[in-house]
Amino acid sequence: MVLYSARLTKSGTKSWAVEFRHPVLKDSKGKQGRKIRRGLGFDKEQAQIIVNELNQILEDPTFWSLTEQKRSLALFNAKVADIFFQQMEEETIQDSWNIRETYIKLPKNTEGYSRVMLLGATGAGKTTVIRQLIGTDPAEISFPAISTSRTTTCDTEYIFREGNWKSIVTFISQAQTIRLVEECVWEAFRKAVTGENDKSIAKALLSHPEQRFRLSYLLGQFRSSEKPITTEKVSNQESLIDVPYPDQNILQSDLMYILSEIKLLSNEAQSTCPINDDNVDEVITLKYEEWIKEETERFNDLVDYILQLIKKRFTAIKYGVFHKDNRGWPEYWYHDSKDKLELIKMMRWFAGNEGRRFGELLAPIVNGIRLEGPFKPSWWKNHIPPKLVLIDGEGIGHDSNITTSIPMDVTTRFKEMDAIILVDNASQPMLEAPKIILSEAMARGQLEKLMIAYTRFDQVHGTNMIDEEDRFDHITGIQAGAIEGMQEANNLNPKLIRQLRNHLEDFTFFFSQTHELQNTPEDLKDEMDRFIESIIQNTKKASINNIDRSKVFPEYDFGTLVLAIEQTHQLFMNKWLSLIGIDTKTSQYQPQHWMRIKALSNRFANWPNCVEYNDLKPASDLASYLMQRINEFINSPRSWSIDVDDGEKIKILQSISEFVSDRVNELIFNRIKILNQEKWIKAYNFRGTGSTKDRRTEIRSIFEETIPQPNIRFNTVSSELLNDIKKIIDEAIDFRKGNSVSNYEINPLHFGL
Repeated sequence: MVLYSARLTKSGTKSWAVEFRHPVLKDSKGKQGRKIRRGLGFDKEQAQIIVNELNQILEDPTFWSLTEQKRSLALFNAKVADIFFQQMEEETIQDSWNIRETYIKLPKNTEGYSRVMLLGATGAGKTTVIRQLIGTDPAEISFPAISTSRTTTCDTEYIFREGNWKSIVTFISQAQTIRLVEECVWEAFRKAVTGENDKSIAKALLSHPEQRFRLSYLLGQFRSSEKPITTEKVSNQESLIDVPYPDQNILQSDLMYILSEIKLLSNEAQSTCPINDDNVDEVITLKYEEWIKEETERFNDLVDYILQLIKKRFTAIKYGVFHKDNRGWPEYWYHDSKDKLELIKMMRWFAGNEGRRFGELLAPIVNGIRLEGPFKPSWWKNHIPPKLVLIDGEGIGHDSNITTSIPMDVTTRFKEMDAIILVDNASQPMLEAPKIILSEAMARGQLEKLMIAYTRFDQVHGTNMIDEEDRFDHITGIQAGAIEGMQEANNLNPKLIRQLRNHLEDFTFFFSQTHELQNTPEDLKDEMDRFIESIIQNTKKASINNIDRSKVFPEYDFGTLVLAIEQTHQLFMNKWLSLIGIDTKTSQYQPQHWMRIKALSNRFANWPNCVEYNDLKPASDLASYLMQRINEFINSPRSWSIDVDDGEKIKILQSISEFVSDRVNELIFNRIKILNQEKWIKAYNFRGTGSTKDRRTEIRSIFEETIPQPNIRFNTVSSELLNDIKKIIDEAIDFRKGNSVSNYEINPLHFGL
């Protein structure tokens, strides 16, 4: 057993810090002994006491368990226990969905409610549809926020219910925030090393490559000149907010200090190990990546400085209650009010994007928002709101030409929904993202829940279109073509496709001028009324149309199931071997930069339960490809226990696909991440000449183990996968028969919920 010790070290010119290697936590190479550094303030004597007590814990393995935290608090300074157990606690992932459920529960269809998930490409108009449905008053506040770029970066849930206005907001963990800040500082450091100017360094710092985590919201925008700040005109109500705008001079001073520290870090790095190579990117990574985190104090101190600035932003919230952990990091914020405007105003900090408030907006660290109150459209005639739950998430395929699937955290929620709404832009209908959503929903057993809402219908024009009927025909014709293409691409049962076409004849909606909130056009009111009524009636119909599952079920020839694995292997490898840069000749996908592939391997290796980086989502892609092929198999049974009409058969087959869908997500997550954890760590930690090639090779071996190519003589890995899939389908059929199945619950934490 290796024993480590803590030491007192300087942190800046006047303050002190403690450094030690943790005996339980692993470092980025998967080895025991993660380096920990924490600031201890200005009092050297008190700092030394903390170091001495910390050494007592490090010398006694009986303290090295979370169950011993209370005992350590009784024996030592509270800060000592905090330092030792902090990251151990953060390794255990918190379920934000369950926190929101604890304080504001989502009502179900058994209570008369319809749960509605809105999906669409970024910019399709989901947010404007929601603004109409919840009755946003433009004279009050711009909520939910809209802009020309991505605005929705976390799930937002709206419950239409009489009573007070309630809200709960959940946050990413402090550990995840630190990782993201580290990545932002590293990107800024790279710019500094290559001699970029302050503006370029600040841009790299303030906008994470994934675009979800934007430090500019928390720290403010960097300004390279003294020009006055120009802002858009806002409503009188919005300008009367009782919290002043952030002081730009203070924000700019903080940013200038951060930039100066990054440039000092760059100078220290280059004096320690100069760069004399044309391939700057690889040399920076090779020479500095480990040095910057392990050998220098400035990097860790700067990350901690930024973290403390972020924590200060919570003080701007004057209403509601934060529940924080013992390190002062918020787990959730809750508020209950009789005043709608008061609650909606608070949302500007958690979900807003107003430029004048950059420097105090918390949106980058929010991972979920749930609102409850008597929401209803502005024109709604009944004083009782419609019984709806709206769930709005991040747009699909944001500025990406490699997206082929919906994230697993979304598809895992399908079974809990009563309606899945594809929101699409009528002026550019059925591009790639809408087709992906349609295809995924079909493969995962959601046909009866599917609806399509076209926004911007008023912008559909053409010399071949005379009236509104021509515009309807134009859109529905493109929609029909997309569905036919889906049948060919996925070899779907023609009866299933016919059922989808017939279903969408009643559940396709056309919205014009959804941005008109104050003077909502009559035709939009009528269409949205039809939309709401259709959701409610379809939910009621589904709840009373249950077939006797014990008598009617399909029977299969499992000998053909191997084809599903073989085809999945071909599709997945064709895409991903090209993306990682191994086999690019036969694929439409361009190789990704080696830094993006390395970042992906870091997510798999070192981020708990994370299986994606930006638009690189191998787990979701594989689950999608496999589910599409399994759905083909499910829709081609050998026979039926009892003959029923085609419509009833499709409903039964869809219910089987829905059951199988979650199991496939879990199966793929376990195979690609859990069972290959050590290999991902190995792939991430390749360094030096040839490391890019070595990483590609290692990732390829991971993919080949996850989805092996079947052959006549099965190896153990491929036969295990086939047996796992067969078992899942058998359990789905047993469930149809009314038999009990193994206690199986998809853990949404696996997919970042």
